[in-house]
Amino acid sequence: MKVTPSVSSTELRYNQHEWIPCCFDTFLRELTHIKTHCTSTNSLVLFRGHRDSRWLLDSTFKRHVKENILGISLLSKVQDEYRHSLEFHRLLGCLLLYKFGTLTEPSQELYDLASKHGIDPWFEWLKRIQQYPQDDLGPLQGSFVMDWTQSERVATYFANELRSHDMDGAVWIADITATGKVLQQGLPVAEILGKYQEALHNDRPFGIPLVFYPEKQLACHRADNQETVYVAQMDLRFDLAEIWSLKEKGLEEGEQIYLKLILPKNTKEECDQWLSNCGLSKDFIYPE
Repeated sequence: MKVTPSVSSTELRYNQHEWIPCCFDTFLRELTHIKTHCTSTNSLVLFRGHRDSRWLLDSTFKRHVKENILGISLLSKVQDEYRHSLEFHRLLGCLLLYKFGTLTEPSQELYDLASKHGIDPWFEWLKRIQQYPQDDLGPLQGSFVMDWTQSERVATYFANELRSHDMDGAVWIADITATGKVLQQGLPVAEILGKYQEALHNDRPFGIPLVFYPEKQLACHRADNQETVYVAQMDLRFDLAEIWSLKEKGLEEGEQIYLKLILPKNTKEECDQWLSNCGLSKDFIYPE
């Protein structure tokens, strides 16, 4: 996407990837402006909300490893020398394959449903972990996929949910079309994990983030209301923003894959009211 702010007061940082509106009204104007631009170019655009703008675009599995195994703050990156090392590459890959294949796998019920209805049992297991993390038992928490949404309003809900008054939230916007052929609708997750294992054994990078959206899925009211699309963090060494920044270097000048739109602090009540007017209540986001 090639887009610039529509309001002169919006500040830009970090190579124009971070937009900082001055108030909630300006935030809404910029959010609509970006969505309209992406729609006009027929781009597949996804959104993700963070109640703390300092959070990185890391999966829950990566965050668990950083905090509980490496002892690193969720707001920090692993130091450069180690982050780019073969040892770190192998550590993350082995832990991921240990969880998904040895420690856990889809239930027999999911395999039976796969035989009957043609669903992907591994995708459904990943989706279950994301939507209902309380079902994710065991010492290694989370998955390598991240919940994104096709709705900018849903992303704003998550950017505002449980946000303190003095904290900036953020809505991340990703132009998936600009990343290339990353939409996975026919390749089963088991085969992707197999390719992941092969790459690990040969000390090769795992590639750019993939979008998981099978044509056949089990009904999930919560995922439907949230308009969820799952983006897989394939190379766990780097958060998605870092990977996409590298990818942008090969694109046309000025083309960006992602933006981070800041939801300014001290706007929680305004945002709550706007979300309520839009019909986005807790009961809608979490219908069960």
